[in-house]
Formats: sequence, C-alpha cells, structure tokens
Amino acid sequence: MMKKVVLFLMITAIFASCSNGPEKKSIVGKETIKSYTNGEPQIVRDYIIDDGKRLATYEWEYYEDGNILKEGPLSANEKRDGEWKSYYRDGVLWSKGDYNNGVREGKTITYHSNGNKYYEGQFLKAKKTGMWKFYKENGEFDYEMHFDQEKKIKTTIDKSKLEEQSKK
Repeated sequence: MMKKVVLFLMITAIFASCSNGPEKKSIVGKETIKSYTNGEPQIVRDYIIDDGKRLATYEWEYYEDGNILKEGPLSANEKRDGEWKSYYRDGVLWSKGDYNNGVREGKTITYHSNGNKYYEGQFLKAKKTGMWKFYKENGEFDYEMHFDQEKKIKTTIDKSKLEEQSKK
C-alpha cells in the first residue's frame, strides 16, 4: 500500500514539474469571425495558445461566393504582420505586400488580372519610397516613378524618355 502511495506521489510530482516550465504553444484552430448574410464566412482566423493567452496568428478574408480575397499573418495584437496576399475573384494573385504591425512596410507587387506584373515598389512607414516600376498589361515595361520622402518629391520617367536618355 505504501509503495502505491509513493508511486502516486512521484507521478504527481513529475506532472507538476512538467507544468511549471514554459508553456508550449498549442493550436486552437480556425474560427469564423464574421460571416456574410448567405452564411459564407467573410473573415476566418487561426488561433494558438501561447503562454496562456489566445492569439490570432493568421487571417483569411473571403468573397461572398467563398473564394479567397486576402490572407496573411497577424502580429500579437492582431494586426497585419508579414507578407499579405490579395486575389481576384477567379483566384489569380492580385497583389502581395509586406506589413509591420499593421503598417505597410517593405516590398509590394501588384498584378494585372492576366497574371502579368502591374507595378512594384517599396513602402516606408506606409508611404511610397524609392523607385516604383509600372508595366503594361502585356508585361512590357511602361514607366517608373521615384518617391523621395525626405524631399517630398516625385519624379516620373516614362519609356520614351528612358529610350531618349539611353541614346545620349
């Protein structure tokens, strides 16, 4: 009888000591946050438990017909954080761009509905910065714009001016 009590106490101590360490992340799963009137989900989030707190880690937004509209990771305070993607209704990639705690920060690329690149550029604290390149629907380069946030200027160079400058 005494051996059983000692064994029971040892097992209890082992389990208790395992729970005192840092809590491991466990997946809670997807949850519909908002739905359309037709019952289709509009916003779905993926949740985990981290250090005893329930955190949303990823979000999907859908069109009313159930096709994906947007998706991307979330920060600890449930703001866009990392690369987010948007899609046309037919599922073709529309754009992808980086966020930092809810603010546009870093590279962005937008595509024409045929999949060809439309434009690409950079954001710095939600403002366009540096060289932005624009392309025609057939994929051919069209023009570029340079954004300088310090000097608050924008310069545009179209294809004909580039060709002209390259002849000089």
